[in-house]
Amino acid sequence: MRPAVVLPLLAALGVAPSRAAAQTAQSIEFGAITTFDDATVQLGFRAAPARANHTGADIFLATFPDALAHGILLLLMEADATYGVPLGKDLSLFPRAGLTLIAGGGGGGGGAAFGYNFGVGLLGRASPTLGVRIDYTQHAGSAMVRWLESNAPKSLSP
Repeated sequence: MRPAVVLPLLAALGVAPSRAAAQTAQSIEFGAITTFDDATVQLGFRAAPARANHTGADIFLATFPDALAHGILLLLMEADATYGVPLGKDLSLFPRAGLTLIAGGGGGGGGAAFGYNFGVGLLGRASPTLGVRIDYTQHAGSAMVRWLESNAPKSLSP
């Protein structure tokens, strides 16, 4: 995809959740992504439903600081459908599935690959406006795996 198409799409996805109803939660996320029997840190933004018994879009955008330190800009986007399953008054489970896009470049080259993902988020609320969410995501798709194998930063190579 050309940057002229991808950048407006990413911008629209970033703005759309902020105009949604109050049941959409926005958060900054920090965690690890594991590949090639190694892990690296990811830093991202998630906009996802925060109410149980509702279906919605779960959008996640992330980058990898370790790759940036090596002169490579890698971006990860997940666009998922999710449904909130109530586990208690202040606890909800959000299983999700959708598509993944990873794109990056550096050192005169770049590329992108599509894949799919599935995962689950557990949201615990401390108050109506404050909560903690823990997520697990499994990425798959042969095109994505082949791209990662050929474009991983040297510190992530097997």
